[in-house]
Amino acid sequence: MNLLFFIRLLLKHLVLLVLLPIVLAAMAFFLTQDQPKEYISSTRVYTGITTGSSIVSLESSKVDLFATRTAFDNLINIINARSTMEEVSMKLLATHLMLDKPQVEIISAESYNKLMKMVPQSVKDLVVKGDLEATLKNFRELKDSDYNNFIYKLINYDHPYYSSQKISSKIKVRRVQSSDLIDITYQSSDPGICKGTLEILTTVFINEYTNIKVNQSDAVTKYFEAQIDMANEKLNTAENELLEFNRSNIIINYYEQTKHIAAEKELFDMRYLEIKLLNAGAKSVIVALENKMSALQKQRINNETIANLRSDLSRVNMDIAMKTFEEKTDSTRESALVKEIGDLRSKSYSIEKELKQAVQDQYNTEYSTEGVSTTSILEDWIDKVIELEATKAQLKVAELQEKQFDRLFKNYAPLGATMKRLERKIDVAEREYLSLLHSLGVAKLNQQSVEMNSNLKIVTKPLFPIVAQPSKRKFLLVIAFMIGFLIPAFVIIVLEFLDQNIKTAPRAENMIGLSVASIFPKLVNTGKKLDVEFIKNKGLDIIARRLILNTEEKTEKGKPDTNILFSSLESEGKTTLATLLLEKLAAVGYDVLFLTYNEISAIPGVETRIYSIGKSYHRAENIEDLDADLEGLILNQYDYIFIEIPGVLHHTYPINLFKNIDHSFLVTRANRAWTKSDSFALKDIVEFTKDKKPQVLLNGVEMLEMETVIGDLPKQRSLIRRVLKNILRLHFFTKNKLTKKK
Repeated sequence: MNLLFFIRLLLKHLVLLVLLPIVLAAMAFFLTQDQPKEYISSTRVYTGITTGSSIVSLESSKVDLFATRTAFDNLINIINARSTMEEVSMKLLATHLMLDKPQVEIISAESYNKLMKMVPQSVKDLVVKGDLEATLKNFRELKDSDYNNFIYKLINYDHPYYSSQKISSKIKVRRVQSSDLIDITYQSSDPGICKGTLEILTTVFINEYTNIKVNQSDAVTKYFEAQIDMANEKLNTAENELLEFNRSNIIINYYEQTKHIAAEKELFDMRYLEIKLLNAGAKSVIVALENKMSALQKQRINNETIANLRSDLSRVNMDIAMKTFEEKTDSTRESALVKEIGDLRSKSYSIEKELKQAVQDQYNTEYSTEGVSTTSILEDWIDKVIELEATKAQLKVAELQEKQFDRLFKNYAPLGATMKRLERKIDVAEREYLSLLHSLGVAKLNQQSVEMNSNLKIVTKPLFPIVAQPSKRKFLLVIAFMIGFLIPAFVIIVLEFLDQNIKTAPRAENMIGLSVASIFPKLVNTGKKLDVEFIKNKGLDIIARRLILNTEEKTEKGKPDTNILFSSLESEGKTTLATLLLEKLAAVGYDVLFLTYNEISAIPGVETRIYSIGKSYHRAENIEDLDADLEGLILNQYDYIFIEIPGVLHHTYPINLFKNIDHSFLVTRANRAWTKSDSFALKDIVEFTKDKKPQVLLNGVEMLEMETVIGDLPKQRSLIRRVLKNILRLHFFTKNKLTKKK
């Protein structure tokens, strides 16, 4: 199977392969003769996605290819979105309906007149002259009212100018290489609508893109503003808790106050110790001085007058100490306390003088028992008594003050932990507030940056197209012609490969499982240019040569070569082939006997006998067992004996006869399929004959197939055809002769 095979296969269906492309091309020609002209307009938009400026960071940012690709995909998807196309469709419709007459740069007269006839009056009444937004608002309300109104149908059906699907199918968006630019092109049969649609589309998608980007940043900003309000409220609540805590516990500065209290306590402890020492020292000195006095002197200083004065002095000192310890609630009370303490000090000074005078009066003797001056002892005693009375009052106050310090420490100890917790709460709230405040600042900067970068710029405005695009009519005609040729050619080739007919000798051997002795051509519908008689004779010569070779290979000489011609089905051409073959053998001088069950005409030079198929037919083992008139015939005088038996699939046959003959030939047509039933009918014969298996005579093959056994068919060919044939068979250096003529 080579290129020549396919060409010959297609040439067999040349009429179909020529007429069908012409018909399809003619149909395409007539269908496209009124095809409208197409106009294209384009615009270029700068996006700034990759190289746009930013106020968030002054440093140059790294380009993220994936993010950039995603951003461009988002932008292109917004352009191709259904909502964008619907908005463009309604704006385009509103713009055209607002016109009082057609304007070439907006809409042609033909398109305008068609639009006016198509739009119902109820929709025209929605148009507000000079106000596009009001008109669009009315159109949107009508579109959203139900699914059966004119505008909804116009947008969602297939109108060439106002259908959202049609607009989307004619919009082409692409990024210009790896830049920040995008090109948008639109194609339409009306140049004004082409330009206007592109202008409206550019406006709509820029606004949509800007709104999406700004709304995203607005949402982030509003989120942080709401979070800041909540954080501020938490911070105020925490600070108010601390304020109320300080107010209820009278705390101005806890840490300074505790430090001050600790310092005061330390000073108090030192002073308290000094007072104790003074008190103890005064007591010991008094005891020592009294020990130096006589009994009489002791008695005198302990009389009632001195005891009363000492008691008064002690009381006054106690009052002075208590007034000094008393808290000064306000300036008035402080002034009153100063006056009272001054009065008490004056009184104390007076009592001290009285005490000294009373003691002095009690003594007349000048010296003590130890010879010490009595005046000196009394003065010392009086001083120590005064000191003792003063320290007693101070000790009393110190005890009260020590209790007050204890109360302060008990109160301040738990307050510290509570204050720490409140301060920590304030600190956390404050840091959260400051963090959110910082994030809000960043969000606002990002919002400003987004607003700057989302403001797309139109670099090249749409132009009014004045030159129509080249028509695709020629291309469609070529496509129609090619389809008309290629599809039938493909079907023909596929059917050829799917064809289950035997057709060729190799396929016969593969399907039947027996070797092919020879092939014989189909003798009808062969064409006028072929020499059919020559091809037929060549085919018969090949079969005859096979029979002669079989005869020469016989081991037993002097006996006729017996052959059976059989087939699986009837009408396989056994009789016709046998008639031609036997006539050929007789013509070359062989004696031939032909036994058949058919009523046939006499074959020149061939002895023909007809046998009948009776009850004993299937038991025949030899030629003599056949029910034929063999009287007067000497079988050994014949060179060849041929026995034709009917189709073995539908008739009984003498299986033993196959064993006792020399050769058997299965005749089958090439233009039929070999089935399982054929193989089943042949199975017993093949198994019974063993080493004398039947051979196949393939009958009715195509004339071109005969080239496999006889070479080039006898046919007048031009030089060009011979060269082309050799090229297709890859016979580039084929020569007819080895020597030149002399």
